[in-house]
Amino acid sequence: MPADLDLMYKKILQAAGGADNISSLGSCMTRLRFTVKDEALVNVEALRRVRDVAGYFYSGVQHQLIVGPSTAGKLAAYFNERHNFAKLETENAPAGVKLNLQDSVKKNKEAVKRKYFSNLSAVCRRIGNIFLPLIPAYIGCGLIIGITNILSKTLLSGFPNVTALLGIMGQSVFFYLMAIVGYNANKEFGGSPALGLAFAGILNAPALAQVNLFGYMLSPGKGGVLAVLVVCWVGCILEKKLRAWLKGSTEMFLTPLLTILIIGPLSLAVIQPVAGWAADGLAALTQFLLEHGGLIVGGFLGGTFLPLVMLGIHQSLIPIHQQLMDSLGVNPLFPILCMAGAGQVGAALAVWWKTKNHAFKTLIKNALPVGVLGIGEPLIYGVTLPLFKPFVAACIGGAAGGAVVAFFQVASSIPFGVSGVVLLLALANMHSIIFYACGYLTAVAVGFFCTCWLGFDDPGEGTVA
Repeated sequence: MPADLDLMYKKILQAAGGADNISSLGSCMTRLRFTVKDEALVNVEALRRVRDVAGYFYSGVQHQLIVGPSTAGKLAAYFNERHNFAKLETENAPAGVKLNLQDSVKKNKEAVKRKYFSNLSAVCRRIGNIFLPLIPAYIGCGLIIGITNILSKTLLSGFPNVTALLGIMGQSVFFYLMAIVGYNANKEFGGSPALGLAFAGILNAPALAQVNLFGYMLSPGKGGVLAVLVVCWVGCILEKKLRAWLKGSTEMFLTPLLTILIIGPLSLAVIQPVAGWAADGLAALTQFLLEHGGLIVGGFLGGTFLPLVMLGIHQSLIPIHQQLMDSLGVNPLFPILCMAGAGQVGAALAVWWKTKNHAFKTLIKNALPVGVLGIGEPLIYGVTLPLFKPFVAACIGGAAGGAVVAFFQVASSIPFGVSGVVLLLALANMHSIIFYACGYLTAVAVGFFCTCWLGFDDPGEGTVA
């Protein structure tokens, strides 16, 4: 692997205009991201042709190379060990950027997108920063929950202690979930992370069940993650104002004291009841739509999820997934959205079958395994979106699969995390397993045949889209 990393590093560095041209560099789960000082020095086509790069995407400020879930972090570390670039945290334009004509067109397109989606994208990015660090725990615990559900009815049916221990391991992330969300939320909103722990503790303290406030018994955990997010947001606003108003050495004592004393009663008397009402209404509405709108609602959700991923606003759904889990005990929404990835797998298979370009076949072959496992970005930006018609076919496949999954009321036993075929191990029951598989195969088949029917402009030999 080090030799491969070194080759990718050298090719990317050369295509980016050299180390002196890179101003900041970092990574997310699947992408190497960097900004440059002079856009005119960047060779986009060379970046696309780097071996093991599944796709290239330009956000208007950042250059993003889709390299896969394990390679992204290793490659970023490999770069920074040698050059110690500034950490990439925001998408603010670096000073002194000079654009060539091609990059100028791309920047103008992104400016239009930012004009209409900037506020929404900023909110989604913040939500993602709060919840995405939880994904490894969700994946590990979710798989344990799913496997335990299967084994407890089969091989381990006579071993209650074993299944009980496995159940404890599977539920472990949810035991302190609100505290972790509170910590991450306060950190993201610019407050003291430790106060986020305090806010979550106030909202979820078991002793609340014994407190009568204005004639109503309080309920620990009411409002779930929605209540925690709102309380942390309001608490951070107050904390920052207090820090600005209070001066001297007493500020370090008075700010946390006053913040907790003010936010505590406010959260229990106002924010938690309102958030609880909203959370219960959201769960009831979702359940009603899926029970009575089945095919139509499932088709709409499955068919529109890929565009949400493309715009980066799909992260706004994460609190909804968790809230459905808290309110219903299962999540009927997540399996529907997973059908979008299945439709894309079918579309990519059709492109792989029909294309005459050997380099493109290799790219698809490398991106398909992670696509089947539920990581769809390499297929989106490397295959279907550049060709466009396969992207449309993938959305149609996702709609078909979503309709099947919604009609048969499939539900997962985890809020989100694992997806693709791996979600089969974390579904609520055998009924859900069977019909999730039916929906997945439907989405793959429809995505495949729609791509064949719509066609696409095959990249010329020796080029990659």
